[in-house]
Amino acid sequence: MRFFYLILLISFNFSSFAQWRSYYPEGKASKKEQQKISDEKNKQIFVSDLFNALKAKSLEDYDEALRYFDKCQKTDPTHPLPFYESAIINAGNGSFDIATEQIKNAVKLDPENNWYLLLYAQILFNKQDFINSAIQYKKLISADPRNEDFYFRLAEAYIYANQIRKAIITYNDLEKYKGINKMLSMQKQSLYRELNDIRGAIKELKALLNKFPDDVEAMEILAELYLLNNEKEKAFKLFEEISVINPDNGRLYLTLADYYREIGDEEKSYDNLKLAFNSKTLNIDAKIRVLLSYYELIGLGAKIRDQAYELAEILIKTHPEDLKSRAVFADILYIDNQYLKAKEQYLIILQTDKSKNEIWNQVLFIQAEENDFEGMLKTSQEALEYFPADPLFYYFNGFANRQFENYEKAITSLETGIEFVIENQKLLLEFYSSLADIYHTKKQHNLSDNYYEKALSIDSNNILVLNNYAYYLALRKSNLERAKKLSFRCNLLEPENGTYQDTYAWVLYALKEYKMAEKWLLKSLLNGGDQSPVIVEHYGDVLYKLGDRKNALKQWKKAKSLGVASEFLNQKIQEGKLYE
Repeated sequence: MRFFYLILLISFNFSSFAQWRSYYPEGKASKKEQQKISDEKNKQIFVSDLFNALKAKSLEDYDEALRYFDKCQKTDPTHPLPFYESAIINAGNGSFDIATEQIKNAVKLDPENNWYLLLYAQILFNKQDFINSAIQYKKLISADPRNEDFYFRLAEAYIYANQIRKAIITYNDLEKYKGINKMLSMQKQSLYRELNDIRGAIKELKALLNKFPDDVEAMEILAELYLLNNEKEKAFKLFEEISVINPDNGRLYLTLADYYREIGDEEKSYDNLKLAFNSKTLNIDAKIRVLLSYYELIGLGAKIRDQAYELAEILIKTHPEDLKSRAVFADILYIDNQYLKAKEQYLIILQTDKSKNEIWNQVLFIQAEENDFEGMLKTSQEALEYFPADPLFYYFNGFANRQFENYEKAITSLETGIEFVIENQKLLLEFYSSLADIYHTKKQHNLSDNYYEKALSIDSNNILVLNNYAYYLALRKSNLERAKKLSFRCNLLEPENGTYQDTYAWVLYALKEYKMAEKWLLKSLLNGGDQSPVIVEHYGDVLYKLGDRKNALKQWKKAKSLGVASEFLNQKIQEGKLYE
């Protein structure tokens, strides 16, 4: 504000002087007087342009401000302020090269001005010219050695220039004025570790602890460094001191658990894990990370499984209000195939918090495992109220509706869900194959075939799609050569599957290749097909076509004894004739 008044005062004086000269005319001025008049006129122009430039800058009209600052520079190229102000604007716009030249001019004209030097250093830093930026910060420190900010900025420039030792020296210089300081010591030990200078980091932390002997964080880091440096006795001495100062230090117990595990003392390792989990000072996320490591180990034996359950129960007891603890417990139950108990836990979570789609997913997957289609239908409908753009919930809803023969609702859910599938080809394939199956059931065969083809365009080796598509084509006696290729490929991918062998046999049957069909049905019967009423009936049909009516009738009767087969089976048995 003082500068603004100064500009107005200068402007007023120039104006008054001009009026006085006009009122009292003189004779012809000398060259010296003419130069003086010209200089005074230029000063007046400079002040006016500077005023307009600063006004435009304050209004954020930066183009206008730069235009006036440029006029100022041309009117008086010896004044640093217009160069400095222009550099500020250009640096703010990202025009660092222009800003660099302008601030260099300002510094050259007024090398003792710390504001100019500071801006110069900042612009160089932004240009990633870290070395030259550091040079400017050193000048600033020389001018004002007690300004802490300059030291931090210089150290940062050295770090970015990968001159870590110089950064440490800079912090040491600051420490001479500031004294031993935790923030500085922590930063220095971190830099020593970056240099893999463990001894240097240890020395730094020991100096800090000499002044602040009860700083637990420094003690913990120093203990870790001792372990890294294979000085285990010193580390454990520190751990003992920490346990006295802070007996509820969960991080300490985690460190001890890791140590005992590394030396093979599993019992002490687990004891320290339990102490860590009972600690209320250790945050729940650190504990959950430990339990996550158990997920893949639960199947290795009862001991590991029991530990996982015990730790999960401690977690719930220590953090009863945090639903994450119950979610982890539910996950462990799920991994251990305790689906009903896991579902109970997930449902408890959903009573309180319905905002986690992962929990809804787990409930739906469990309902799918249990074939609980009624529950799946209800859960998916509720989940969609909270997540109307989640494709998986549409899939489960469509799948459940299909089981209840609500085909139109199933189609609506599935076709809506497809619109929300993003970069998930496996899920998209499931949508396509489900729609293909439903449209087959509804005898809308063109749509069914279209979706099967879409599914195969994603995964041409999907065994279920290959088998179902081929079988349905065979039943319709449509596009049989395509069906033959699909089924043959399916059997190449899984050669000992009686169901897939039966499909290939039935395609051959539709093509009237009865001898070859018999050969494949015999393979199917040897691979479990002899327990399927459908496959046994197929074998009877092929025998009938081959003229062996006696054995055909025998196979039809056997098929009936095994369960439900085709709608014509009873008529075949009664009349001893083939019906299709």
